[in-house]
Amino acid sequence: SNLIHKDGITIIDDCYNANPVSMQASIDVLAGAGGRRIAVLGDMGELGADEKELHAMVGRHFEGKKIDALFVTGVLAGEIAREVRTVSPATMVYEADTKEALIAELQQYKKSGDTILVKASHFMGFTEIVKALTE
Repeated sequence: SNLIHKDGITIIDDCYNANPVSMQASIDVLAGAGGRRIAVLGDMGELGADEKELHAMVGRHFEGKKIDALFVTGVLAGEIAREVRTVSPATMVYEADTKEALIAELQQYKKSGDTILVKASHFMGFTEIVKALTE
């Protein structure tokens, strides 16, 4: 992952590769950050028949982590959001149909002092989200 500091915001750019173990590890890193903690997550690819359950497992990992907000987009990322709503009701959850909608909402939500984790498998193109946050 790559740490970027821009306008008082720390961005954890980890959008090249994603699997359940690396997602959970990144959530743990975010949980230890200062300021508001925001996770921006997308689909993990090539997980096989258990892909829905593995995404749900990532959502359950939010329990007790005190992540302030979760932004998701993707076919499977909704499974993460669904579990987060159950195990971490204090986390604000935003599901977007497109990356563009997610970026627009995230741009409105972010503020100085935030730490934002951006993570998904490479095919999701989340580098566009990092680019939008750093321009």
